Amino acid sequence: MYIYTDKIKCIIMASKTIMIQEETYQRLLQLKRENESFNDVILRLIYQKQDLMPYFGLLTEKEGEELERAIEDARKANYFADQSREEEL
Repeated sequence: MYIYTDKIKCIIMASKTIMIQEETYQRLLQLKRENESFNDVILRLIYQKQDLMPYFGLLTEKEGEELERAIEDARKANYFADQSREEEL
């Protein structure tokens, strides 16, 4: 968002406060570079490209299908748990 005045252009950035566990904070602190904000660390990690080739062929086709089902089940369980929490509020 930009606000223009006669001589000054101001940029207003929205911010959010999030809660993280101490372990997560300490890990981010270890990854933080000099003159880098925590926001910068998170963005760097989010957009960091990963080479997946070392993992190719690690699982058999059957193991891969089982893993996909387990992930889908976990996502469904989390979805329903989130819905339940929202209803309580």
